[in-house]
Amino acid sequence: MSRILKGIPKFVVANLAVLVVIMMLPVFLVTDSVPLMDGIMDYLFNNESS
Repeated sequence: MSRILKGIPKFVVANLAVLVVIMMLPVFLVTDSVPLMDGIMDYLFNNESS
């Protein structure tokens, strides 16, 4: 049960990250390094935070 509760914020952040990426598509066409997205991806895929 606690793993489910820990996964809910990551689920919400992942869905918001998709929306942010869609809105920022022109920025990603010019550069591949966006610190905001790097921080979000580190939070989502870092195994130590789950």
